[in-house]
Amino acid sequence: NQLTTATGSEFVFFAGGNLSASTLQTADKAGLAGSKAGSFPERVQLGTSSYTMLGTPLLDVKGQPVGELRILRSFATAQENINSLRRSIFFGWLVAMVLGVALTTYLARRILEPVHQLDLGATEITQGNYDYRIPVGKKTARDELSRLARVFNSMCDSIKHNRDELIRQERIATIGRMATSIVHDLRNPLAAIYGGAEMLMDSKLSAPQTERLAANIYRSSRRMQQLLQELMDAGSGRTTGSETCLLNDIVSAAVEAHAAAADTQQVRMTTEVPADLELPADRARLERVFLNLIDNALTAMPRGGRLSVSAMRDEKSVLIRVEDSGPGIAPEIREGLFQPFVTSGKKTGVGLGLAFSRQTVLDHGGEMWVDDNFTSGTCFMMRLPV
Repeated sequence: NQLTTATGSEFVFFAGGNLSASTLQTADKAGLAGSKAGSFPERVQLGTSSYTMLGTPLLDVKGQPVGELRILRSFATAQENINSLRRSIFFGWLVAMVLGVALTTYLARRILEPVHQLDLGATEITQGNYDYRIPVGKKTARDELSRLARVFNSMCDSIKHNRDELIRQERIATIGRMATSIVHDLRNPLAAIYGGAEMLMDSKLSAPQTERLAANIYRSSRRMQQLLQELMDAGSGRTTGSETCLLNDIVSAAVEAHAAAADTQQVRMTTEVPADLELPADRARLERVFLNLIDNALTAMPRGGRLSVSAMRDEKSVLIRVEDSGPGIAPEIREGLFQPFVTSGKKTGVGLGLAFSRQTVLDHGGEMWVDDNFTSGTCFMMRLPV
């Protein structure tokens, strides 16, 4: 039994052709009766058990056979060892998989977390948050991702600095452009006031002449006040108050203000606005919109052309069209046409007229745009609520 336990095999001794000793169970011994064993392993069935049997002759000192030793290895034991080995391999594989997944997860987090931080930082920069910085850990301060994070933070600092400097320079430039625009708009009424006051002081005028000059000075000073108020209202996005106005009166006033210039340039101006069309509006600001559009059209047609203003009403709004037969809008400014300081072809313009005009229409609850399907000149369209 100790030998069987140590080797895992069964042993059978034959002497004189008879079984003399065995480690097998009684039921398996009966199957060995009359069996023979060769010098090569062979499979035998003993009862319900299968064995591999190998026979070895036993010789005396003279070399004569005195018996036989048979060694039997059970297939059940081998199968159990194989199953045990399979279980060991399976559990080893399972432990290796768990360790591999854990290690992969750890490495993925260590690599992907900085990448996620970089992605988050890029998103914040895209949204205009130039103060965002990526945290850099001290433990990983020497790896490639941390160096990339430091470079990213340095880039953010540079962008923020350059942006602040650009904003500062743009503000300075805006102040200069605004001053130029104010001077340009105020020059004509100021010249009328100066000239009228000079004539009142240096000339002896009749009462009708004095009254006419005083009226001109009053209108010019009122015009200056309106211009300054429009600049303040456009900057704050508010109106000075609305009243029910006839659209035809507003359009006619703007057309009459440019009638002399249109005759000089041989530009024929026509209006098709229903006489009874009313809408709530800040009359001075809305009139300024038509003045700007007509002035732009006349500037674009120095050698003559056609200009028409028409309006058509539906249930809730009125659609207004201001068309001219000029060369159209330059492609380079079409996209930003209503942005401040966008201008083309005007020697004295600074690009605020259309920006203020559209803001006025927006403040009235409407919309203003350019008809892209109009190909024989330029067509500005407005929709205002009634």
